[in-house]
Amino acid sequence: MQVVFSFDTEDYVDPVSNDALKALAESHTRHGVPACFGLVGEKARFVRNCGRLDVIEAVSRHEVAYHSAHHFMQPDTNYEHVFTPEYMERESWDRGLARLVDEESLGLHDVEEIFGVRPVTWLRTYGDWAPQYLAAFERLGIGVFAYGPPSHIVDPAPIWYCNQLVIANPRMSYESNLHRNDMTAEEKLAEQKATFLDHLEKGTERLGMVTHPTRFISDIWWEEPNWWMGIVDAPPREHWVAPPRFTPEKTQELLWIVDEFLAFVSGLAEVECKTFRDFWGVHKPAPRWYTEADVRAMAAQCDAAAGPCTAQLDDGTWLSPAEVFGVLTFALANPGAERMPLRSMFGPVQEPHASEIERDAPRDAFLDDCRRVELGLQDAARVPHRVRTRMGAVGPGTFLLAMARAVLVGSANETVPLRTADNLPPPIHEGDYEKLASRAPCVYIQKRAFDFPRTMRLSQLQYWTVKPV
Repeated sequence: MQVVFSFDTEDYVDPVSNDALKALAESHTRHGVPACFGLVGEKARFVRNCGRLDVIEAVSRHEVAYHSAHHFMQPDTNYEHVFTPEYMERESWDRGLARLVDEESLGLHDVEEIFGVRPVTWLRTYGDWAPQYLAAFERLGIGVFAYGPPSHIVDPAPIWYCNQLVIANPRMSYESNLHRNDMTAEEKLAEQKATFLDHLEKGTERLGMVTHPTRFISDIWWEEPNWWMGIVDAPPREHWVAPPRFTPEKTQELLWIVDEFLAFVSGLAEVECKTFRDFWGVHKPAPRWYTEADVRAMAAQCDAAAGPCTAQLDDGTWLSPAEVFGVLTFALANPGAERMPLRSMFGPVQEPHASEIERDAPRDAFLDDCRRVELGLQDAARVPHRVRTRMGAVGPGTFLLAMARAVLVGSANETVPLRTADNLPPPIHEGDYEKLASRAPCVYIQKRAFDFPRTMRLSQLQYWTVKPV
């Protein structure tokens, strides 16, 4: 069984949280169990500003990952001061993406500067799974999306979604019993071991141990006294306070449980402890170019599916429907090219055009359409929601199917058939589209109801980017 230990490292209010962070990192080092510490950018600055070089050195022996700039909040008052998922719901894709790239780039910069390594993993914050986040972090060079979107939250088989390597799995947590007052430390440790062994015996392929260093110093979340109920009326930062702490003895007791548990796990021969960076090292994509034969193979699979689909080549590699769209467009827009590049592409960011069509386009006119679409792909790196052709506007599924047939018939036919096709690819797993629309982001943290129909629909539209690993 593979096990990934990860810590959402976010408390930038109480300096004592730094001591817990150091102790956890040192326990993992002592027992030879690698861990992943997902740092909030403000937490990294907090550690530095507290002068805690010892904490930086302890954490740096493990994977340093990223957990957002401020943890749900974005304090830049140049923008509307609301929780970021709510902002993403209200604004266009491009405005939301621009804001995220603007603000998250600073957090990433500071984590890299302080800890000496550029994160490759984003540990998803509780509600922030809007696809704009994945797009922003892809632009910023982060390759791994840990914990997964709702459609892939417990499936141990990695997938690609929004050009991110999605690593998800069933989860355990010390916090499942950490704060129970009706159990002794020994009973808590015994329960942790028993739950872990149950996963091992059931054949769990990969298990995530997910917890928070701040939970070792307090029974109350660090945000709760400050902005738990919302950020619009939250007190200014200079008035933030730390929640009531455990006694030092209580904190040491909880850290003892972790240390003993790690000693137990490290002694199990059937367990392989990994970090998210390990998975990135295996699956990080390399630049690829495709031949005319490869392009025909992609086109044949789209033709057989009568629309957008994932494509698998003879070497076993997969392309997402968005990537196939990009390769076919390039091939038809550049008929003399010997190699067609693989490009990171996103799906449509508006509702796809749905009008039906059944017409034949002159081949030369259709190739002109492809050249115009290719210019748009170079600028936006995403599948258009609507394609203007000489024969009328069509949806991206219809245009992809037409490109596939144009590739397959070559110049033998003077026309290219435009036939209505689905604008969304078939799901890889049954129920994926329903799961992507099954819950709204950030309901938990905001403590109030809020609808996210645009975000959930965008999450479905980005299914164009899904492919197996």
